[in-house]
Amino acid sequence: MPDPRSPLPVVRRAVHLSAAAGALLLGAACNTPPAAPGTPTTAAAPIDFRVVPTDRNPAACQRWDADLSRVHTFTHSGDSATLRTAGGITRTMTMTAPNVFTTTMTIGSTNFPVTADASKSPGTLEVSEPRTGCRWSAIAR
Repeated sequence: MPDPRSPLPVVRRAVHLSAAAGALLLGAACNTPPAAPGTPTTAAAPIDFRVVPTDRNPAACQRWDADLSRVHTFTHSGDSATLRTAGGITRTMTMTAPNVFTTTMTIGSTNFPVTADASKSPGTLEVSEPRTGCRWSAIAR
C-alpha cells in the first residue's frame, strides 16, 4: 500500500492534468485556421463604383466614357475578387497588396488596367489607358 504522505500521487495527478490541458489547447489551436494580416477571411459586401473621367483626360478618351461611366460592382473574398461591369461581364481580380486588387478590362481592342483599393474607407476604383494617358476614378457609393 502506498504511503498517503508521499508526494508521488500528487505529482502523478499534476502531470496527467497538465497533459490533458495541453491536449485541449493543442486541439483548439489546430482547429483555428490562421488568417494573414490585412486579409479578410469572409466575403465582403459588394461595393458599387461609378467611374468618372479625370479632368485632365485628353479629348480622345471620350470614346470610352459611356462604357466606363456605368456602375461597376466589386466583390472581394479572401485573396481574390471580382469586378462585374454594367454589361454583365465579370473579371477576376488578384490581390497585389493587402485589400488591393488588379485586373485588366478590355473594350474593343483596348486594354484598361483596373485597380480596386478596399484597404481604405471609402474604397476606390481606378481605370486607366496608359497609351493615351486616360484615367477614370471612383469612390465607393
